[in-house]
Amino acid sequence: MRHTITCILLISGFLAVSRDMRAQGKGEPYPRSKPLVFLALDIDGNKELSTEEIKQSVATLLSFDKNMDAKLTAAELLPEDVATFGKQPAKPNFTHSHAAIRQNLKPLPTVATEINGVSTGEILKFFGAKDRSEVSEHALNNYNRIFGFTDTDRDGRHSKREYIDNGTYLSPQSRRGIFQASDANKDGYVSRAEYIENRIITDEAKLIFDQIDADGNNRLTAQELLVDGRLRDEKMANMVFNALDTNKDGELHIPEYLRVWGRWARH
Repeated sequence: MRHTITCILLISGFLAVSRDMRAQGKGEPYPRSKPLVFLALDIDGNKELSTEEIKQSVATLLSFDKNMDAKLTAAELLPEDVATFGKQPAKPNFTHSHAAIRQNLKPLPTVATEINGVSTGEILKFFGAKDRSEVSEHALNNYNRIFGFTDTDRDGRHSKREYIDNGTYLSPQSRRGIFQASDANKDGYVSRAEYIENRIITDEAKLIFDQIDADGNNRLTAQELLVDGRLRDEKMANMVFNALDTNKDGELHIPEYLRVWGRWARH
């Protein structure tokens, strides 16, 4: 329900943004019938939204969240092939971004591969994590499209210079963390496949985090994890929470949670 409401609000908001940009003379060459959000959701480019595209709208919109701050800007929805639309996007102001993004994290300790005799892969399934083969073609198309935003030399991979040094989203420290998590083979580059795998893992993990976060404060407690019911055994729920809570402050923030989740998903 939360994501349905979110989708409705996002669509309404970006329709308004599109109208405002056109009203200010920034909308050409886009015709009035094609606001930004429509172009974002019309994955197959047939100028209409199918039932499947509407069902996938939340996942589609979230896949455009290039800086992974749980918000969308008009610049993030701007299609890559229409760079002449409006002015050059300004560097985002993250004053009100997800507070967890700025969390200081210590080096990640050794990550367990099983908890109480249960593999971490099975634990992710308890949470509702899906197999990679279940990712929709629509989502994969979006990930491929977004990959190109940072691949400035079009060589099919992200270099540290492209992503970390020349990136404009988040902080250099955050971009470095995302890059390191994505670079699975540690060759100093993030290939298209590595980028897509990281987005699949990250986007799914963030959705699950949001579903468990009952009070919507962008933090998870052991009690919320237990009440959610995915891990019905209280002992197991507490052990899993403790494994995720690497700084042992009794709360899970997005970056902290994603670092361990990502290791589990790749194990």
